[in-house]
Amino acid sequence: MKRSIDRSNSGTRDLGDGGGIQQNFITWQGDGKLVLFAHAASLCAGVWQPVVDRLPGVAPVAFDQRGHGDSDAPEQPDAYGWEAFGADFRLAVLSVTDQYGRAPDACVTHSFAGDCALMELAERPLATGRMILLDPVLADAEGATTGAERLAKGTRRLGEKESEGFASEKEVEAGLEKVLRAQLARDGLNDEAKSAFATYGSARDAEGRWRLKCNRQHEAEVYAHRVALADHLESRHVDAEVHLGFASKRRGRPEDQDASYARDLREAERVVARCRAGEVHLLPDVGHFIVLEAPEVAARFIERILEG
Repeated sequence: MKRSIDRSNSGTRDLGDGGGIQQNFITWQGDGKLVLFAHAASLCAGVWQPVVDRLPGVAPVAFDQRGHGDSDAPEQPDAYGWEAFGADFRLAVLSVTDQYGRAPDACVTHSFAGDCALMELAERPLATGRMILLDPVLADAEGATTGAERLAKGTRRLGEKESEGFASEKEVEAGLEKVLRAQLARDGLNDEAKSAFATYGSARDAEGRWRLKCNRQHEAEVYAHRVALADHLESRHVDAEVHLGFASKRRGRPEDQDASYARDLREAERVVARCRAGEVHLLPDVGHFIVLEAPEVAARFIERILEG
């Protein structure tokens, strides 16, 4: 089922009560459980389209993170600290709660969005419904320091290679798959997801070249500010029911999979242990970019948690 966008309830909102950054929301047609979606770094709200198309009985809303899609993109590097994204998550939840007159039945996050949301909830409780985290980052201390800087440096180099932009939306799609191919559990990305990313996550400039709406410098700052979530939550409590979807294929070299799996699962269990309730759920045959490579798997998992 292809969901249509509810244009009357989509668009940018100032979530700072005047003077805040403008964040862009996409609201799809639908009735049922109210679900708020928060995307991964470098992506955009529109990449949730193939997932929500496969989710019956929900009223879906997604928002562009700062520096992504059609939301404001501050220039200061410290604007991309994960605490700032967590504060944005809070404001997005409150905005949706005000719009619908009720809190979300669930909030679904992908990658670092889940880390940022839990960091915020550990500081200030909030009515979010069930928290459904699709493969959060789960960095350990090394991953949040030298690993983060390595990733940021590589992202900046990628930005230099992409400085001329792309010739078409199809080239944007191909570029996305090329960048992620080594980290995929499947043969390639889902065609609908690639198309949604190109449509909502890129735009044509004055010279007719296609540019990513999340520029690589801002993406690099997201990585540079990475947090070791389990360590951060060690002395804190998250008053929420958290369901953490753990992708079976971990990022990194094939020969490191077993060690990465064990390390990341340990971090995932430490995170859930700091929450009021919840569970770590194995997502077989998918990798970190589940939303892009297997939206049907993501939708089935979300539906199972919503019905549980």
